[in-house]
Amino acid sequence: MPPVVTLVKGGLGNQLFCYAAARALALRLGRPLALDITTGYRRDDYGRSYRLGRFPIQAEIAGPEWCLGGDTHSWSHRLARNGNKLLPLTRRSYLAEKRRHGINLLTMADPPSGRRVYLNGYWQDERFFEASAGVIRDELTPPAPVTADGLAVLKRIEAVPFAVMVHVRRVRYSPKLGADYYHRAVEQCLAAEPGARFFVFGDDQEWARATIDFHGAPVEFVANPSAPDELEDFSLMTRCGGAIVANSSFSWWGAWLGQASKRVWTPANAGFPLRPAAGWVPVENEIEAGSAKT
Repeated sequence: MPPVVTLVKGGLGNQLFCYAAARALALRLGRPLALDITTGYRRDDYGRSYRLGRFPIQAEIAGPEWCLGGDTHSWSHRLARNGNKLLPLTRRSYLAEKRRHGINLLTMADPPSGRRVYLNGYWQDERFFEASAGVIRDELTPPAPVTADGLAVLKRIEAVPFAVMVHVRRVRYSPKLGADYYHRAVEQCLAAEPGARFFVFGDDQEWARATIDFHGAPVEFVANPSAPDELEDFSLMTRCGGAIVANSSFSWWGAWLGQASKRVWTPANAGFPLRPAAGWVPVENEIEAGSAKT
């Protein structure tokens, strides 16, 4: 049977969403999953690339025959996309994400069995894959830390009753969360878990040190210069039993993966359509002036 093919694009967090939504659809339709890992990076201004190869995913790399050629602006993509707009929503085989369609675009899709299905979107909503959440968590388990510094941090995380990862995302990033969010989230976390110990991850540790008030609670600012890439920090984030997340898909997955019963505090206004997972606690926040996403 022709596969479900998903366009993989963006950074690691976005790639995880692309995989999760497509994997859930493939499981529901009883089809294999293939990843288009070239089309989405032909116009990537940040120099990003495919990162899912180090996860125990269940997918193959899509060959040229499944990738529609060129990039998403090519005639082949435009033809497939525009042609499918003439079909009922449930019968389309090119599924381009639109907010007005909600989750129905994937959860109710019933494309013809003889056609490959192509997904083009970010799918930043747990509801696209919640029916397969157990499988997704297993297949997106990040590789374990390997450096001495990373293993030492992991040991300290596992030694405390309630470890909370705090993620900060600010460098070359928009929109930025204001300090008010982190202050409120820390207060709410300590009210619920007075014995919490905080582990701060992210790309602006200096800002976090100078700005976030942890009200005397123990805190560690995690810096691991020997790590080969961000996957080691990501793995450590998933090991914490609680999370204060940034408005970032990388942060979202750092909280969602691992223990399904985590306590998570999340910005009420992410500044873009990144939907919190079920059970997460929204915290009132502001977006820093001049950093709104356009």
